[in-house]
Formats: sequence, structure tokens, C-alpha cells
Amino acid sequence: MKLHRRVCIVLIAALAAFGAARAEVAPLARVGNLAASARPAGVPLDYVITPAGFFHAACVVQLEDGEQLTPEGDVLRREQGLRKVAACRHASYDLRGQRRVADAQGIEARPAAAFSGWIADSQSTGAPPASQMVADWVVPASPASAAGQTLYFFPGLEATPNVVTILQPVLGWNSYGNSTWTVANWNCCKSGTVYVGNAITVHPGDQIHGAMAGTSCTRSTPCGSWAITSTDVTTGQTTTLKTSSWGQLFNWYFGGVMEVYGVSACAQLPASGSITFTNVKVYDTAGAIVTPTWRSSIASGAPRCSYVVNASTNQTQLTFTP
Repeated sequence: MKLHRRVCIVLIAALAAFGAARAEVAPLARVGNLAASARPAGVPLDYVITPAGFFHAACVVQLEDGEQLTPEGDVLRREQGLRKVAACRHASYDLRGQRRVADAQGIEARPAAAFSGWIADSQSTGAPPASQMVADWVVPASPASAAGQTLYFFPGLEATPNVVTILQPVLGWNSYGNSTWTVANWNCCKSGTVYVGNAITVHPGDQIHGAMAGTSCTRSTPCGSWAITSTDVTTGQTTTLKTSSWGQLFNWYFGGVMEVYGVSACAQLPASGSITFTNVKVYDTAGAIVTPTWRSSIASGAPRCSYVVNASTNQTQLTFTP
């Protein structure tokens, strides 16, 4: 899940213990978990993998369900007041392993050894600002080949032409270095910070519902706040990230996105060969359903796996040859 054209410096997220309904989830996957041939050259092995690139492992802050991001980028905790979020001062790297902030030696990163980035998506720009977006999808089969790669699938919202953040309910495979599927909610990258909420472990065949809902929205005034929610309909588990809108009118919709890290072979993609986002609905600030005009995009440079994007009014199907 990358953020278009924005620098992200602070990572939120090593997940700690969950409640009784949640399984214990390991820390985010690190560059060192990738196969040696798939590691982006120049990125330290202890850096963690996120939907916004590679970040120093020390720049990790937990964001729990029920906590909310403030317009200043800090965290408001239930009955505990404000938790300040300090900026990370370490270099970070983009999806291709290119250095965003030079380190003390000024070393430039070299191109990534394997493909990392958005492979395929559907998107609609120039649309009316959204007050809500929802989508359903099914957790696909796990990859036949586990080589340390990380996979992300999600719908999302951004604001164009001045992109500040992206809202995303995200399905991830190997997000935490444990070769399992999880869902979590992300918001990146206001003031160089990437936020993520608690994760839920899910399984192939589980039905997932993702929702992004704003409050106090008008056509000319941004929604005051947003709640990003991921629900495993099959098990009843749910997790929510609450955030400020940071003054954005979210008029750039993504019906479905496939983003990968460290993929060098088609067998490292889900074995089912596709993922379909259904019941994709966007509501404008008056509460009316929008009919987007979807445009498909497929990246060059990725392993040749016969990618196809089929997007209709309420559905985006991403297919490939595993």
C-alpha cells in the first residue's frame, strides 16, 4: 500500500498482545526476512517492510483500537490523554529501495534486486469528494512459494492534486514475517508519519469487509475525521483506526490494488491466481452513491505473470498467473 508522491518517515506498529478474540501477531517483517536475491540493495536488513516503503525498526509506535489520531499527528488515548509522536530521524527507503533521506555518509541506494511496488490497480480521479467507501473481498490462497516476500491488497482513498495521506483497509500476506494473512488499517504519511492499527489474523476463504467512513462532511468542507475499519465477516473479528482528515477532500478512489515487496517469481503471488473486490461503493458528501469511471493500471518491470485488471462499477478483479 504505498502513498503516491509522499515521503513517509515514521512507522507505526509492532503489534503486541491482542484480546481473547485476536491471535498474537509477530512484529512487522524485516528486509532480512526476504530472500537474499530479493533484498533491495542498500536497505539495512533490520528495516521493516510497510505499505509505504522500508523504515528503521526503531521508528515503531503502537496504535490501539479506540485511539485516535489528532490533526497534529499525535495519538489521543482513552482516559489517558495525549500521546506525543516524535518524528523518526533515520533514513527511509521507497518501494523500489531508493533512499528518501540521505544518511550521514550520503550513500545512495541502488535499484532493488526484485520487484517492489504497486503491480495492478483500478482508480478513478476527478470524482466528487467521498464521505464513505466500502468493499468486500475474499482472502485468496497463500503463495505456493514463500521466499520472504510481502503482499498487500486493498481499496483506498486519496486527495488529488495535493496528496497528503492515503486511507487503506489492507489485507496483507507475511506482513509480520510469519507467512500468514492479516488485515489492518493504515494511514500514511502526514508529516512523514505512517500509522497502522491493530491487526487481525485471517485465513484463505474468509470474507473481508473494508470501510472508510467520514464524519461531518460537506461538499466544500473536508470530513472532520475518518474511521477505517476491517472486518473478518467469517469470524466476526474487527479492527478500526480513527484519524483526522487533515483537511483533505478525498476525491481519488482506488477500487482494488495489488502491492508487493521482494517478488521475483509468479509462484510468490497467491496460488488462487486472482482477488476480486466486490460491492465497491463510494458515497459523496450528500450520501449519494457515486458511479466512478475506473481506469486500470499495470506496472512495468514486475515479473511477467499475465496481469489483468477488470473493473466495472462495483467490482475490481485482479488476475495473474501464479
